[in-house]
Amino acid sequence: MADLVAVATLALHYLLVVFLVNSWRAAALPFSIAAISFVILAGIGLLHWHRNELSQPVRRWVTLAVRSVVLGSAFFGADFLIALAHGIANPFRYPGGLLGLPLTFLICPCGTIICLAGVAKAYYSEHATRGGRRLDDA
Repeated sequence: MADLVAVATLALHYLLVVFLVNSWRAAALPFSIAAISFVILAGIGLLHWHRNELSQPVRRWVTLAVRSVVLGSAFFGADFLIALAHGIANPFRYPGGLLGLPLTFLICPCGTIICLAGVAKAYYSEHATRGGRRLDDA
């Protein structure tokens, strides 16, 4: 059940990101690309959540989410400065290398979404006990 809570949280955050991308772009993001991206993101999330499930309390996931936002902001700032150094004011129009904007978007929002879903999963796991028995066992 905790995985379902995490995937539902991930889906809500992902839906928000897709909505923002569609409102920013002139053409809507194709459904197939959005669906494949979600499946990949959910798979990465499931692997990451089960890697160290017992050692990842809510506080740790919140810390990871904040770090991913800070790191993503720093990477975007570096991308912006590199684009400015090449005479382009918009970093989205600068054809940087593979470690430019793709790495920035991998860290934030993708990493942040996975961490926030991890917060929901850890919160559910910590608070879903009734009389010493987990709700998953009932």
